[in-house]
Amino acid sequence: MRIHPDSWWAMTPRWRCLGWILSSALLLLGVPGTQMRERDRQNAVFQAQRVQDADANARLWASVRKLTPAAEPVSAGMVRPFSPLEFDAPELRLVRWQPGNAGGELVVEATWAQIPALFVTLAQRDVAVGRFSIQPERETLQIVMQLERQDAG
Repeated sequence: MRIHPDSWWAMTPRWRCLGWILSSALLLLGVPGTQMRERDRQNAVFQAQRVQDADANARLWASVRKLTPAAEPVSAGMVRPFSPLEFDAPELRLVRWQPGNAGGELVVEATWAQIPALFVTLAQRDVAVGRFSIQPERETLQIVMQLERQDAG
């Protein structure tokens, strides 16, 4: 149904004012209402995505934790003293040991699979690795480590 402009002008000013106020109120209430519904819908989508991401992260961290070896508690009485000669074995070859004030530099050749065991052995001997580098060397890897005694301060 079409409203002609003549019928608008035929109304009294009071009815025109009332019609204008009602149409403005509906417009002012309708537009923000539709925007809030859209925002709520987007928030629900983002929340569902966040829950999926959290589940995926939990599964990934669980698989990573399964890959890392369990830490064995070391009591103070069980700590063996550090000796660089322990790292001269058939699967792990000592290249150089340069002692220093509170530790020293240890250079060994090993395969990739033996590197985690090397760090575990150092931790059991109460020795911290300040920094290290790994470089390829023929069929093995050369590991250069700056060692520090834990009790050195």
